[in-house]
Amino acid sequence: MGNFAYVPVIALLCYSLLFLALIAAKKNRIINSFLFILVVLILWTGGAYCMRRQLPPSVDFWYNVSILGLTMLPYSFINFVCEFAEYRNVFVKKIWLVILIAVNIINVLTGFFLAPPEPIKQNGETVFVYHYTWPVAILFAIFVLVFLNMLYFLLSYSKKNTLTKKQFMPIIIGIIILFVGHICILIPYFKGFPTDILASVFNAFFMFFALYKRNLFRLKLLLSRGSCYAITAGLSVAIFTNLINPLERLIVNNYSLSTEQTILVITFVFSFFIFFIYFIMKRFIDMVFVNDEVVQAESLKEFSLNISKSLNVKEILEELAEVIHNTIAVKKVFICIPNKNNTCYEIVHCTNPLDLNRFTIKIDNPFVTCLENSNECLLMKDFKRTIAYKSMWENEKKQLQELDIECVVPLKDDSGMIGIILLAEKEKKANFTFKDISFLDSINSIGSIAVKNSKLFEKVYLEARIDELTGLLNRKYFYEILQQEYDKFKDDSLALIILNIDDFKLYNQLYGNKEGDVALQNVAQIINASVGNNGYVARYSGKEFAIILPAYDIFSARNLAEVIRKQILNMNKRESDYALKMLTVSGGICSIPYAASNVKQLIENADMAIYTVKHNGKNAIMVYTGREQKVERNIIDFHKHRENIYSEYASTIYALTAAIDTKDHYTFNHSRNVAYYATELAYAFGMNDDCVEIVREAALLHDIGKIGIPEHVLNKPAKLTDEEYQIVKGHVESSIGIIRHLPSLDYVIPAVIGHHERYDGNGYPRRIAKEDIPISARILCIADSFDAMISSRPYKKPYSVGDALKILKDQAGLQFDPKLVQIFVELVESDMIKACEEEPA
Repeated sequence: MGNFAYVPVIALLCYSLLFLALIAAKKNRIINSFLFILVVLILWTGGAYCMRRQLPPSVDFWYNVSILGLTMLPYSFINFVCEFAEYRNVFVKKIWLVILIAVNIINVLTGFFLAPPEPIKQNGETVFVYHYTWPVAILFAIFVLVFLNMLYFLLSYSKKNTLTKKQFMPIIIGIIILFVGHICILIPYFKGFPTDILASVFNAFFMFFALYKRNLFRLKLLLSRGSCYAITAGLSVAIFTNLINPLERLIVNNYSLSTEQTILVITFVFSFFIFFIYFIMKRFIDMVFVNDEVVQAESLKEFSLNISKSLNVKEILEELAEVIHNTIAVKKVFICIPNKNNTCYEIVHCTNPLDLNRFTIKIDNPFVTCLENSNECLLMKDFKRTIAYKSMWENEKKQLQELDIECVVPLKDDSGMIGIILLAEKEKKANFTFKDISFLDSINSIGSIAVKNSKLFEKVYLEARIDELTGLLNRKYFYEILQQEYDKFKDDSLALIILNIDDFKLYNQLYGNKEGDVALQNVAQIINASVGNNGYVARYSGKEFAIILPAYDIFSARNLAEVIRKQILNMNKRESDYALKMLTVSGGICSIPYAASNVKQLIENADMAIYTVKHNGKNAIMVYTGREQKVERNIIDFHKHRENIYSEYASTIYALTAAIDTKDHYTFNHSRNVAYYATELAYAFGMNDDCVEIVREAALLHDIGKIGIPEHVLNKPAKLTDEEYQIVKGHVESSIGIIRHLPSLDYVIPAVIGHHERYDGNGYPRRIAKEDIPISARILCIADSFDAMISSRPYKKPYSVGDALKILKDQAGLQFDPKLVQIFVELVESDMIKACEEEPA
């Protein structure tokens, strides 16, 4: 074809094949922008081809179609680059679009920039020759500016993302070739030859190569059934067009056929030719390509089926490594997940067990950060060009090199990255193809979900065996572990330590359950940190902790228990109220085979040792020695002692109130009155006799701390200064300090320490509120306030009973418990409680 029509044919076929391959792909902004490039190139190339073939409707029409594609080509490229570099809503891009549309309209109407070519007959064939004038320089200048603008975007993006610099290079080379091809048509030597379209062929090759390297599109789409029809039709037309004249001459010269018969034969041959080409291509596709996809599809199906039967992380990771190893044919597969402390990734499974301990990488490593920011596979040859790789330590790079890692797959779910798959080089050192990457993406999606589900199962499984508050083993799992360790070490040694927090119920009453929970957590942390990996720690009961120590002798266990006891004793030492907040533990130790022969005896004997410590003063560690008779006798004596506790300490209580009377007669009478009011309110509230007795004794002792307040402050007629008020407020802590030194009277402390707390949380000394205030303290608060209001003091006159009751009602829900106020008011108004008369001082 002397008119060089074959050049645009070749280019047109290239672009058409790309367009057909990509039209069925899953659409996104990048794919759409590339399809737009192909449409523009097809317009330009197709227009040039139809013009050279002088097809209807006219040469000028096809020339204008070609110029439309040519003028829109720069915009299509800059649009693609902006989408690829994620430069969205770029204003300058819109400006270029407006300029190029204007140029095209002007040229169609006037031919100002580039007039249609002149057809010239040469050797019996038509050649199209362009006549260039100075306005064409304007057109090229616009193209150059767009080209430079595009390079600017490419360079800017490459600086921010060094990984894409190499991926962009084929596109840049293709654009440069395209630009040079357009320059060449201005050179007289190439007059009549379509260098611009020939350059577009090379540009198509480099674009295709760039997309292949970028793994943007699945090449299998080129080989779908619809594409087979299109390719067959295109090839058949292209080939048969050149063969139809020779075939016609052959039939006419050798066979005596009519024109109709000749056409029929040519049609039959043409149909057979199309079918033959399609059949050959289909067979080739089925043999070379489809089998690979079937294998991968079957592998995915089998993998999905296998992991659906398991909730074990280890089994799922083994299946994951196996399917990748067998399907992609890599030499080694390594799977890494975070360690228990979530500080680094470690290999937990690999196809070569000898490499298990050869790789660890920290969570904050640039390599890990790069994977977290990526949603696709990472090829090491690309990663090595990034700043992240260069910022890694040499020993970290060496680890990757020693394992021959060539591809890395991040295992991700909705919460982030849960693992890393490292792939060594493929068999025969083949490159990772797009099919490989797509398969890995599918495996990643399925595997991530399976690993996530298995971890959730293991979490639930673990939570069923873990105490929610402290994070230690719970009682049920403690028994399982103890039995397992006993079976392992019954012929060696196995020690058991049980630690019981002393007076923890009192601690909860004083500071509330929330503060008690914090204390339990702190104790658990101390025990867990002290034991470490040497044993198992469990929350044995509400305030008890058990420690299982395999292969520990009795003396080592005792030393450990003493260390823990001292740490717990000093746990709250920095607190301002350490004297009240001090926690101690009583501990019992028993071991096999020294003092027990089975698990039941081990636990019972450790409990017995604890009880002995509790009875002998608490805050100590005791090793069980086997003296059961002595312990049993002590238990009996202790229970007898508890039965007579109230009567035994009645004299002590009255001695203390008498001491108050000698210092301040009002306080003595006030304590008796409060005891009366509080006792009646406690009975009306529904308390049993024991609880009412505790309230009565607490009422008698609630102001015992006023012994330490100077008389001039205690009986001052004027308003107290801030300093004096703080002294008076300190009587609560003084009362607790005295009561704590009275054996077995600490049960009244919650009521005494809380009788100045307010229901709304604005009281003192602990500023607790509502039900966090012990019920006994809320009862004392009402009784204490009522008696104080109806009594005369140096600084005030007594209120009437009616006024006092009105104040109680007004402060219900603020200073006082509203339910108790209602009960107390009803008792007074019904004369169930009578106001106590004041005795003369």
